[in-house]
Amino acid sequence: MANLAMATDNIGRDGVGVNPLRGQNNVRGSCDMGSFPHELPGYRHVAEESVRDIYEKLWGTPILPEPGLRIPIMFDAAIDGSFRALFVQGEDIAQSDPNTRHVTRALEALELMVVQVLFINETAKFAHVFLPGTSFLEKDGTFTNAERRINRVRPIMKPRTGKHEWEIVAEIAQAMGYPMHYDSTSQIMDEIALTTPTFSGVSFELLDKVGSAQWPCNENAPTGTPVMHTEKFVRGKGRFMPTNYVPTKERSTRKYPLILTTGRILSQYNVGAQTRRTANVTWHSENVLEIHPHDAEVRGINDGDTVSLASRVGQTSLRAKISDRMPVGVVYTTFHHPVTGANVVTTEHSDWATNCPEYKVTAVQVGLAAGPRTTERVAAQEPVPVAGS
Repeated sequence: MANLAMATDNIGRDGVGVNPLRGQNNVRGSCDMGSFPHELPGYRHVAEESVRDIYEKLWGTPILPEPGLRIPIMFDAAIDGSFRALFVQGEDIAQSDPNTRHVTRALEALELMVVQVLFINETAKFAHVFLPGTSFLEKDGTFTNAERRINRVRPIMKPRTGKHEWEIVAEIAQAMGYPMHYDSTSQIMDEIALTTPTFSGVSFELLDKVGSAQWPCNENAPTGTPVMHTEKFVRGKGRFMPTNYVPTKERSTRKYPLILTTGRILSQYNVGAQTRRTANVTWHSENVLEIHPHDAEVRGINDGDTVSLASRVGQTSLRAKISDRMPVGVVYTTFHHPVTGANVVTTEHSDWATNCPEYKVTAVQVGLAAGPRTTERVAAQEPVPVAGS
């Protein structure tokens, strides 16, 4: 997409550019702050000694120059015993991540599992320690959207638990021997500005004054930068990156002739931990399997039938919905309800560069269910058959 934007001169002007629509709020904000395992805040690689030096002097502790692990690699490492503890905040990986059996094996193998969320979700059931989370209505800080716009988030009530999430984390750090302390969230923002060049001009005082600001926000752009790359790129000329197509390892066969793709629906948010507890269930009370009329007819499936959905790694059952939204050979379902566990059937294949799970391509078979709805994880993943088998 970046190559196309540069080739067609759609960079550096108002109304153009590449703007990904994120799946959750503040994805950009968390990435800005170094949530990638290979980067520190401001998208600076951990291998850069000059960057590590900033934080080592401020925090008084060494930072490893090697990147950390991405989530799928964490699971593999947990199973082989080299990754032993995990702290999960605001996430339900036991429901949202692919190949549920593989995920649960990893979570069961951990020596310590700490979960900090609003509700007891599927992941929290594996926790050794459960810490209370807070909702966005109780948070004080910032959210940053896809256009780099930093927005103030102000609480409408004090945390029902008595503490903000960051306060709990700071107290854990102190108990472990590190003197982490902030009097307020504005002090955290000040530390971000002190250590991250693109945020050097950002403060709660500025955001309260101007409403919001788009980074870079610094001495060269005191109120932010609405459009980037207007005259040149930060690193000189634009660099085209050849991207070779890498086909999926997943293959449809006679046994698994259909392709399953999963996604979301408007009325439910991600794994539904919050929205399933509201009247939104009126619009989407269960995951259903949308199947093309042709695929349904050859399998003797009628609208509303309970069907079995099986892949190489697992099996579940859910209600069928005849639909022509997908082409012949493709079926679709959502993953908002744990009772059907859509990710029981998705595989652990992921993108080679980012390890983003391959939710959109899973070879499956669909048939009329023999009994009541069930969710089953295959005991051992069978080898991938060769084409035509």
